[in-house]
Amino acid sequence: MNTLKQVLSKIPFERECIISKDEDITFGDLNSLIEKNKSIIAELKLSNVVINSRTRFEFAKLLFLLDGEVNSILFLPQDIEDGLHSRYFEEANINYEVFLENDILKYKIINNRLFKKDFKETKWIIPTSGTTNIPKLVSHTFKSLTRTTKSNIEKGDRYRWGLVFDIYRFSGIQVYLQAMLSGSTLIISESDMIISDTIEHFIENDCNILSGTASFWRKVLMSSNLDKLNFRVITLGGEIADESVLKALRNKFSNSKIIHIYASTEAGVGFSVHDGLAGFPIDYLKFGFGDVSFKISNNNTLMIKNKKQVQQYIGENKLYENDGYIDTGDIVEIRNDRVYFLGRDSGSINVGGNKVQPEEVEHILLDSGLLSAAFVYPKKNPMMGNLVCADVVLKNKADDKKIVKTELLRYCREKMENFKIPALIKFVNELEITQSGKLKRK
Repeated sequence: MNTLKQVLSKIPFERECIISKDEDITFGDLNSLIEKNKSIIAELKLSNVVINSRTRFEFAKLLFLLDGEVNSILFLPQDIEDGLHSRYFEEANINYEVFLENDILKYKIINNRLFKKDFKETKWIIPTSGTTNIPKLVSHTFKSLTRTTKSNIEKGDRYRWGLVFDIYRFSGIQVYLQAMLSGSTLIISESDMIISDTIEHFIENDCNILSGTASFWRKVLMSSNLDKLNFRVITLGGEIADESVLKALRNKFSNSKIIHIYASTEAGVGFSVHDGLAGFPIDYLKFGFGDVSFKISNNNTLMIKNKKQVQQYIGENKLYENDGYIDTGDIVEIRNDRVYFLGRDSGSINVGGNKVQPEEVEHILLDSGLLSAAFVYPKKNPMMGNLVCADVVLKNKADDKKIVKTELLRYCREKMENFKIPALIKFVNELEITQSGKLKRK
């Protein structure tokens, strides 16, 4: 199956497809939507379009309308800087901006100069997150995005996926495609919903499989409705799955299968870990994972090589090294028979010439058992270059902050070198996360 429309043709039309906060549709409704807009879709044939949707639900429907019809689809994040719009449009040679109005496909002309090319399949152009560097555009195909996706339509009827990621991000695309290709129901939470409403939405619609970041799952674990959630499968992605959050999920959802997935917009899906432990087995470095090989660079970053290289950066940026590997920029460390993620190379804090990975310090703070969340960041200092600072959320709100701070510092001194220990610790009520569920790094 090479397009979403071909997927649709295999699924019983009466089966529930997407549940949003305001509307439910079946796979048959989706087919009717395509038929309803057939003439307008034909007007966009082989053009380059950008989806600028107002909701995740709208985005989900537009992908079915456009895949296999247009030359390329640019996924436009709602939270990008204004100055990036024109750059993205120029780099991707965008002709039309598309959206839905009362389920009618509409478009606005951006540039009506069509680029004649031999059309094989629609390119899905996805921006990198730009969390720690300048965002780039990565060109994927339906085939490259579904390389590891399971498509058992008979079994798919048993699963009701919850979506908390934005579909214009790689993590959201993976959840969306897994649900659609297996004929499962996708329960969409919108980005403007608060965590309690999202959880209630999933409870009401019997969500039994959910993917989120470690930061998102920490918020779920603090929910008052936690006991009403019943998952067959829990997956983590988008951030490092540390031991503290994995242990908490194992304890609370003992009957659930817990998986953490390593993937990126550039490299696609790298691997999944099913043993419930942080990091990944060293055997992945020796033998690979499926069609993917791994190695560690001289800078201690993880390198990935997919035997079927399809994705590319749009523009002049180089994605692959000379030996075909992609440098993920994620720093790793081998301990015994396990490989652990420490954080992003570009996000390190310079303290007197020493590099500190914020994520590593956060995980140690969380391992103390005193906190439900932690955010580590630099503060400029004339002597040291930077100081390590931490905003933390108490696990037990009634705890004495002075006592907790003393215990945290004692624990840090036992677990890490002095230059990594936070010089400033501030207690906050909660930490801000992005629309994609990641901890917001300022």
